[in-house]
Amino acid sequence: MALHLRAALLLTVFPLCLTEVKVNLTAVVGSSITFPNPVKERGYFSFGSKTIAPVSNGVFEIDENIYTNRLHWSSSTGLFTLSNLQKTDSGVYSIDSKKGNVFYKNYELKLYDPVSVPVVSGVNVSSDSCTLQCSVNHTEQITLSWFRGDQTVDSSRTSTVLLLNVQRRDYTDQYKCVAQNPADNKTVIVNVTTVGRFLLPLTVFGVALAVYVSVLHLKTERKRKKKATASSAGV
Repeated sequence: MALHLRAALLLTVFPLCLTEVKVNLTAVVGSSITFPNPVKERGYFSFGSKTIAPVSNGVFEIDENIYTNRLHWSSSTGLFTLSNLQKTDSGVYSIDSKKGNVFYKNYELKLYDPVSVPVVSGVNVSSDSCTLQCSVNHTEQITLSWFRGDQTVDSSRTSTVLLLNVQRRDYTDQYKCVAQNPADNKTVIVNVTTVGRFLLPLTVFGVALAVYVSVLHLKTERKRKKKATASSAGV
């Protein structure tokens, strides 16, 4: 009975050992990533079910040509580094250490395009407020956020344009627009006072120009009507 119970326990535990939890890793296209667990004596580095590179007695070999000059192994640290990452490098990798520190680890690597630097501009300004627009080129799973100090004011995962209205009394606070995906982020710090000072004269000039054109048009119309009236009276 005890033997049967021990066998049942082994059958229960063994599948759990096989279902190794994956370590999630993210990286940007064109960058490099170092896998966190070392093989210092003997082991294997694999992608999916295919062995890419074995290590034996301090000797590192690459079995797949596409990883030549891209996959590196440090004899001092035992760590594997994959460089010049491409979208096709996304997938499940495994490290199987057979000697010394024996372990088996799975890693799920996801590659993302680099995030572009957000562009901030003032789209509307008045004497008491300023509306800021933050925009970014579309990339996969991007989040666009406005911060006031360290506090999130607004955020969007569905739009590449995000507006923020700032009251004049809050111009001296620090604002920043952040564009990010799971692997990268870019930040632009905004001086609202500078944006407001630059745009307000333009707005005033635009209003003044519109008034000037309207007045000039009215004067021209009046002169034309007077001439027309004078011509009719002369006839």
